[in-house]
Amino acid sequence: MSQSPPAHTQPRPPPRPIVTLTTDFGTRDSYVSVMKAVLLRHCPEARLIDVTHDLPRHDILCGSITLERAIDGFPPGSVHLAVVDPGVGTDRRILVTEINRQTVVCPDNGLITWPWRRLGPARSHELTWRPRGATSATFHGRDILAPAAGMLAAGTPLSELARPIDDPVLLDIAPALEFPARAKVIHIDHFGNATTNLSHEVLASERVHSVRVKGRTIGKVRRTYWDVAPGKPLALIGSSGLLEIAVRDGSAAEDLKIRVGDEVEVE
Repeated sequence: MSQSPPAHTQPRPPPRPIVTLTTDFGTRDSYVSVMKAVLLRHCPEARLIDVTHDLPRHDILCGSITLERAIDGFPPGSVHLAVVDPGVGTDRRILVTEINRQTVVCPDNGLITWPWRRLGPARSHELTWRPRGATSATFHGRDILAPAAGMLAAGTPLSELARPIDDPVLLDIAPALEFPARAKVIHIDHFGNATTNLSHEVLASERVHSVRVKGRTIGKVRRTYWDVAPGKPLALIGSSGLLEIAVRDGSAAEDLKIRVGDEVEVE
């Protein structure tokens, strides 16, 4: 009579596929839950993880920066569904991008820009698959993007759903690579911290004497928020590896009137 091998020698089942969701839909309406229902129809074993649904409405740049953080943090094989789509229903393309050993499904409107710039090389494809029958002109997230993400998570070959392209739409934003640098604020987070496009790699070999923003000298680059007194502004390297302007126990966006697009001088 054969015996089953000890539990510790039995092969582990393959990990359940991960699908993340990043949108500007909010959580007040049913849009997110409907997309999740579609994903689960196509890939019942998927683990669905919400990155955020509180992106500012139609803010493609903010969505792109948030998406890059998700791709940087999740394991290989993850599928990311990102929908910030003010052009829904038009002839804009839908992208499937392979990047950082993961897959992103999103509109071709610049949403892939910051992952492309920071985590590349990447390969993009135009989604050619479409569902049979009518689709809504206002909810491609449910009718086209979510089914595609679900099928990819379930193991459908990308070649059956999309064709390679070499011209994805990219926003006019990129990491600052020179020093002295005139960086730009590219993101304001929940705490009012202002993230720039200047990475710690550029600053690592330089001695920063002065950081200026909005005509105000912030000083040298600090290590933690507590390196200055409460209410004082500072510059430091944030968790994304980018130069950040903050105010201890306050909001740089409110206290210093910083906005996305403002220049930051580093000398």
